[in-house]
Amino acid sequence: MKSLNVSKPVNKPKITSKYGFRILNGKPQFHNGIDLISIDFNNSVYSIFDGKVVYDFDNYIHELRFKNRKHSGGNYVIIQSIIDNELYFLKYLHLKENYLSLNEQVKAGDKIGVYDDVGFSFGAHLHLSIYDHKWNIINPMKVLKKYEVL
Repeated sequence: MKSLNVSKPVNKPKITSKYGFRILNGKPQFHNGIDLISIDFNNSVYSIFDGKVVYDFDNYIHELRFKNRKHSGGNYVIIQSIIDNELYFLKYLHLKENYLSLNEQVKAGDKIGVYDDVGFSFGAHLHLSIYDHKWNIINPMKVLKKYEVL
């Protein structure tokens, strides 16, 4: 079903935390995305699909990472993509460097930033969340598997 341009979000991706409930700091917590690392230690992040930047946060302050919710995701971007006539919003969090600007057009495979141990995080990783056209959170693996991304 690979009828469009797609890219892996990181080189040689490994999922380190799945979508759904998990234990964090001894308490159950709902994880609304997946966490990924690159097993080749290249922390570059790439746009999975063609799209447009609809949100761009690049004012992260490291000293506030555990104190201020606004800084809990590090720098991040949200890219709107239309895939097979369905609208999705892909949120890429925990970026140390963010190379995009609001309303910028991106192509699948464009380098959009570099992930790191920033925000409310216990190690360098990319957190990826996907929302449908009504901003309902969905399991990213449904979309990523369907388009053979992961």
